Amino acid sequence: MERKTRRMKMKTVESLVCLVKSVENQYTTIDLQNETSVYGLVKEVDCDMNVTLCDVTVTDPNGQRYSCDNFFLKSRLIRYVHLSQTVDVFQAMKDVIRKTFPPRVKKPTAYSLKRKKVMARQEKLKREVQNMKKEDSKS
Repeated sequence: MERKTRRMKMKTVESLVCLVKSVENQYTTIDLQNETSVYGLVKEVDCDMNVTLCDVTVTDPNGQRYSCDNFFLKSRLIRYVHLSQTVDVFQAMKDVIRKTFPPRVKKPTAYSLKRKKVMARQEKLKREVQNMKKEDSKS
């Protein structure tokens, strides 16, 4: 599997490709420009909306069915992608965007010696103030 660049990721989330990407690893029907329909497990959707499927059943305009193990569709051939009625469109798009751009985790900051001394002094002062408050409350 190729490494996706930031430009490719942005291209995915800035268009409705993210909606098609939400049906990855699910069985769905895709209608093509030439009245053919393809039903199968969506393995991968790239940033140009090219779709890779497996366990495919192809139904031609005459109604004849063919089976394939793997199938690749260019985006220009796709007319419709059928989504399940249970799919919340906005939530599906948010999930794909969240998977594409996960939140960044802050690295623990390495403090300088000067900063460590300042923090230790602040902690010491904080403890002294708390002790003074405890003494005042006792008396």
